[in-house]
Amino acid sequence: MKKITLLLIALCLAIHIKAQGETLKELIAEGNKAYVEFVDVKKNIPEAQEAIHNILVGEEWNRWQLVDSKEEADFILKVSVEKKGVNLLSLASDGARVRVIAEVSDLNGKRLWKSKRYQGNASIFTGFSALDDAMRKLVRRALKKGLLEESEK
Repeated sequence: MKKITLLLIALCLAIHIKAQGETLKELIAEGNKAYVEFVDVKKNIPEAQEAIHNILVGEEWNRWQLVDSKEEADFILKVSVEKKGVNLLSLASDGARVRVIAEVSDLNGKRLWKSKRYQGNASIFTGFSALDDAMRKLVRRALKKGLLEESEK
């Protein structure tokens, strides 16, 4: 009896996980409408909101239509950014480190996916822009590698 109960629980869990994956895949399909919720963790990098918008509608991503209200959207993309430290060698840069995390939620606020934390660094290789480096990692690692690969499982 215990084995049957355990088997039924495992089967229900597998079906639930499969259903979540299909829902995620449907929500993030190309051409769908995304509402971007921006969170500036330390409230010290307001230019990140425009940078996020530009990278999402830019040539490298441009997968979704960005909308101004949750009511118009198919899903919510929450992007949190946090600026840490200042690089003394690059005073003209936007900081030594910018951390970024992305999440996808349905319109009810149920989180369906969350990325790892990625860090952009201000260096000569990134044009002394930690924000630009973080935005590239948001698209290339979090969205392309993380989100799209997770939705295909």
